[in-house]
Amino acid sequence: MRILVILTCLSLNTFACDICGCFMGITPYDNQSQLSFYHRYRVFNGYRTYDQKGTFFPVGAYKVMHGSHDSITPTGFTRVYSSKDFESYKVYELRAKYFIHHRIELNAIIPINSNKSKEDSLTRQYTGLGDPTFFAGYHLIKKVDYEKFQHRLIVGSGIKLPSGNYYAKDENKNRLPFLMQAGTGSVDGFFYANYLYGYRKFGFSINSVYKINGENYYKERIANSTSNYLNVFFKFKVNDFIIIPSVQSYYEYTKGLFINKDLQKGTSMNCLLTGPGLDLYYKTFSLSTTFQFKAYEKIEGNNLNSKGRFVVGLTYNFNQKKYLFKKKEEDV
Repeated sequence: MRILVILTCLSLNTFACDICGCFMGITPYDNQSQLSFYHRYRVFNGYRTYDQKGTFFPVGAYKVMHGSHDSITPTGFTRVYSSKDFESYKVYELRAKYFIHHRIELNAIIPINSNKSKEDSLTRQYTGLGDPTFFAGYHLIKKVDYEKFQHRLIVGSGIKLPSGNYYAKDENKNRLPFLMQAGTGSVDGFFYANYLYGYRKFGFSINSVYKINGENYYKERIANSTSNYLNVFFKFKVNDFIIIPSVQSYYEYTKGLFINKDLQKGTSMNCLLTGPGLDLYYKTFSLSTTFQFKAYEKIEGNNLNSKGRFVVGLTYNFNQKKYLFKKKEEDV
């Protein structure tokens, strides 16, 4: 079973590096504090060695299962490598952003993770509070009050705290695999940069993250990782609605999982996802969606293929006019 090492930037057991939680780059609400709820889903299905195409919603991957699901594979049982095998990862996030200065934003993300896997007759799943993430961004370049073009550069850093459960056990009192845990048990830090450029109705946003991962009590550690996000968009207005369709690409890389400083074979992540997105704004509310599918993936051994992910989020933007720290004239 592949370890899902896309634990790369915000909450560790999330299935993608959605730094859009700090700034998507296409929102018309500049310097507005926000409160958001996001749901993300990512799935792996179909074995590469067996040329299985896989599906985005394999049976049982998305819906909640009931009853007992930790069955034991009989001794001497030969792996089937069924096309019904999967790994799925769902996250429900509460996100908050608050500007203390027109150039400084503070962010918090509180996730609930729901992880599930099926391998022949063995099915595992666990849902619980994940590791919260806190980070701050500084708007180094902020040229948004222009009619024809705008551009902006945000740099920042953050930390992920190990408050999520990383020692959950199955009904036989055995600890679930690291992959299935809601938390990681490690303190992790990251740095990021986001650049936006827009000309009239067109624009693009680039986001890069480098993450430094710590080690937990069980001597488990994900190698330091990097992720990059590109968003090319077009925006137009219909009555009171602002509509922004886009094409989004996401690349992630990490060497893999270390246990007792030994790299575990088949745990690396080197994957490119791409697909359409749509953002809809109405007054102080916004709805964001994106579907991304695998464009490239380097797979070690007979692992499951990455099929893709989808994200949907609802945001309330506060009409913020005052800040804790006032800006200076030369800071405009």
